[in-house]
Amino acid sequence: MKKLNIKQILCLLFSALILATGCSSVWSKKYKDDAGVMYGMIYDGNEEGVSGVNVKVNGWLKAVSDGQGRFILKFLYADIQDKKEQRIELEKEGYEKIEEVFYYEPMSLLHIRMESGEDILKEAESLIDEKEYGRAEESIDRAIKIEEYRDAGLFLKAVIRYKEGKKKEAEQLLEEIKEKDDKSVKEFLKKLN
Repeated sequence: MKKLNIKQILCLLFSALILATGCSSVWSKKYKDDAGVMYGMIYDGNEEGVSGVNVKVNGWLKAVSDGQGRFILKFLYADIQDKKEQRIELEKEGYEKIEEVFYYEPMSLLHIRMESGEDILKEAESLIDEKEYGRAEESIDRAIKIEEYRDAGLFLKAVIRYKEGKKKEAEQLLEEIKEKDDKSVKEFLKKLN
């Protein structure tokens, strides 16, 4: 058996010391910094996953939902050491922005429903048919906040005013529509005059 010289022994000891301290610092850092994860699912009015949603927690972009509406939130110990309450914001073009408070619970699942402007306007149309004009206007106001559905919302508000016998107000709403050359807008204006 070959004997090790002092240089080799010191090299082995130094290597062992580096490995031992390196592993222990990674080990303790992992458990100190990584508090855990939470899973989430974003779905629409048809119970289908909504993909491409930006998920912010306490103002920081933490995830983007996948093709099935799923996302994972990773938390550091510093994120939750003094509070369990977290603020979540969900944003996607064409959908109503969601802002809610949730509580961090490791390995738990968040289920969040997002409504598209199209779904909100369909709801408003149903409410108009049921002569629930106040509730319909609340839905329309939500859809108008989604810029993409502004004109359609104004058109439905004009329909409500017309059904209420307020033709002048209906006409004023139609004048606010950006796409005044739309065939249905022109026909409605003719009907009012």
